[in-house]
Amino acid sequence: MRLLKIKVSGLKLFSKNLEIDFTTLQRVIKEKNEMLYKISPQIYQNKAISFIGINASGKTSTLKVISFIIQMLNNKPINNIKSNEILSGISGEEKIVFELYFSTPSDTVNKLVTIIKKDKLFDEDEEKYIIEDEKMWSKDIKGIKTKKSLFVFDNMEPAQVRDRNEEFLADDVSIVIALNKRNNSKIYCEDLINWTNINLIRVLGDFPKELITFLDSSIEYLESEVKEGEKKITIRLKFKGKEEIVLYSPLELEKYLSSGTIKGINVFVNAMMVLSKGGYLLIDELENHFNKEIVATLVRFFMKNKVNKKGATILFTTHYPELLDEFERNDNIYIVRNEGGISVENLSNILTRNDIKKSEIYQSGYLQGTVPAYTAYMDLKKSIMKYGGEL
Repeated sequence: MRLLKIKVSGLKLFSKNLEIDFTTLQRVIKEKNEMLYKISPQIYQNKAISFIGINASGKTSTLKVISFIIQMLNNKPINNIKSNEILSGISGEEKIVFELYFSTPSDTVNKLVTIIKKDKLFDEDEEKYIIEDEKMWSKDIKGIKTKKSLFVFDNMEPAQVRDRNEEFLADDVSIVIALNKRNNSKIYCEDLINWTNINLIRVLGDFPKELITFLDSSIEYLESEVKEGEKKITIRLKFKGKEEIVLYSPLELEKYLSSGTIKGINVFVNAMMVLSKGGYLLIDELENHFNKEIVATLVRFFMKNKVNKKGATILFTTHYPELLDEFERNDNIYIVRNEGGISVENLSNILTRNDIKKSEIYQSGYLQGTVPAYTAYMDLKKSIMKYGGEL
């Protein structure tokens, strides 16, 4: 399954409807489609999508909405999804509407409209939800001649409608479960959102020597072994010219490895799994613990056809405007602002030219709301001067 487009209305954190298009919004030049994945002769998908904004602009919340949608489409009950906190704030008869477009391995394009509300059987203070109504439309991707017609389902009868009397379908599970069973389909996703500030090895096994050398050239090898049927872990670490170190817990690695090396192992191993399956990698604050070149290297891997053969997609948030200069296009960059509520806008709707250096446009304040307010800066400066640097 591949996400094509999402529209969400009714989320309390957002001032406007949230709309993210995973397909290209700008014209595709045949000679410059290296960073795109071809779904059909007319449809291309971006393989790297960035969400950029200042602190507290809503980047993490935006990524959590995408995580929620992927898990819902993977048949997980909405009340068991960790990121369902994005639903918080609705009460009474208020509703959240998800309008989702996705393709399946059977070459169909599907439109799913899911309406979610609070569960009246629980107290108002309890965060429990039900799917009140749901419809799904399907059409053959081969019949789509233009990008514009991809998301048009007018005058079509729904292929499936939620039946409230269906006793075998839980009221917090999407009807897409039937489609997934027929097609044996699922969205492969590695979600690292909640690992942003956790500096701990998340995966164990034989780490590629090339990866370890790339992250820290002083390491000769790093190996781990988990005995089947036992909880015993053995980790062997050797620095060049030093004796081997044997550890029995991933927690101990923090004493010997830098935070950048630990994060690098977590991120790149998960990236390798996503690249091998053509799935999605979600990372919040990609630059945390990394230098800019490591961040750029990861993004480039996703954008290169020889490395990313199956159309895997990396979705990440960042504070690095310089990273935007890695992108030749504008339609895979979203500007996130928080002015009385979160808003997310595609850069191609603001900036039509691709040849302008994106980092300079972002830092200049031309996009508005992308740099700290001058008045806030002056107030902070006066406060520091008042206290003489002693707080």
